[in-house]
Formats: sequence, structure tokens, C-alpha cells
Amino acid sequence: MSSVINSFALGRFVEKCSLPLGSDNILIIPLKSTGLPTDTVLRNCTNLGAVFTAGGLEVDFTNYGARTVLATADITIAVNTTTFLVNVSFAARSWGAAGGAVNNTISKIVVAYRPTSGTADSGCLVLATQDYSATTTGGALTITPGTLTDDAP
Repeated sequence: MSSVINSFALGRFVEKCSLPLGSDNILIIPLKSTGLPTDTVLRNCTNLGAVFTAGGLEVDFTNYGARTVLATADITIAVNTTTFLVNVSFAARSWGAAGGAVNNTISKIVVAYRPTSGTADSGCLVLATQDYSATTTGGALTITPGTLTDDAP
């Protein structure tokens, strides 16, 4: 799984994933393969709203419900004091019956930081996008976001 750290999150995504405000959270948003912007365009989106303006389409499969919201317990931050890398991992998200009447082909996952539950998409910082391949058919779907690595000096 290829991960691309967003240009505006460089040097900040580990801090944001630690959920410093207490009212904030991380969003995991699957995108449809239809209309998907290039990695370069996604990397340079200033916020989550810009992803959608650029042509990204959030999934709408049957039983999708609301966006996946991660809390502190769903996020693991590991510091390697030998390599000086910081890895951020996220818990898997599952839907028992994804699709059926409406199905989607998923090609990307957006990992975004939301300061409060009421923040508009234009106020959410895109941390990273990750390649992901799945098609909903009405059966179970589990999305396991990849590990993000901060290798900034």
C-alpha cells in the first residue's frame, strides 16, 4: 500500500495524530475510483474540501453511514530511537454488509485531521492518502489503513 503524506501535513501529521485538543479526531475516508484525482493533485490539496473540489468522490455504498472517526485508542504512535523514524498506525474499520443495492470500487483512502466534530471539510487537514483496492458487493468490508512514517530530519 502506497502512502503519500500531504504537502501541508509534512512535519505535522504525527502531532495531529496524537489528537492534542481532546475534541479532535482522525477521519478515514474511502474514495471511489471514479473521478479520482492524481497523487500529485491529492498531495497538494490544502484541505479535505479541496479533495472533493478536485474530483474525489467519497464512497456512498449501501450501509456506509457516516465517515469513520478514529479516537486515541485507534491510533498507535511508535518512535524508533535507532532509526529516528516515527510510525503512526491506525485500527481497522469494518462494515458488516458493505454495498448490495449500491456498490463502489474503492481506490484510495484519505486520512484527515478534524479539529472538532462540527468542523467543515474546508477546515480539515488532509494528512495522507493511501492506495487501497476493494469493491463492495453487500458482504463484509474491512479497511486497514497503512502505517504512516515520519522520516523528516
